[in-house]
Amino acid sequence: MLRGLGLLLRFYSYLFYLTLSFFLLFIALLSALGSHSFDLSMFPFGDEHMLRGIVGLALTGLVCTLLAVTRIFKYLYPFWALAVLYLVLKGFFFGAYYFPGDEALRHALWLIGAATLALVGAIWVLKPRRGRLYS
Repeated sequence: MLRGLGLLLRFYSYLFYLTLSFFLLFIALLSALGSHSFDLSMFPFGDEHMLRGIVGLALTGLVCTLLAVTRIFKYLYPFWALAVLYLVLKGFFFGAYYFPGDEALRHALWLIGAATLALVGAIWVLKPRRGRLYS
């Protein structure tokens, strides 16, 4: 039972961070093309470095997640997950972002819950797999 839960948490964590990374790349692409303007005040970057910072976060997320999925270097992954949770909390509640309504607050709380659950899955990645000499 616990082993199955760990597998689900790991899979969810991988899926969450890959989706987040591709979403950040998509947002950066749309911003670079100038077709949309976004309120990105939840990120800790200044306006002149916003695009570069978002691309950097997206690429860092992709590299950390792919290294963990392939088990090449899984020890960086929980730190990435912790950094994401920190950035989400800081950006929404301790930064310049303001909630335009109750629905935006609800979405932010759901995102924080999802990131917390993904952090648990990222920590679970460090657990050695049973029946294997090397994990």
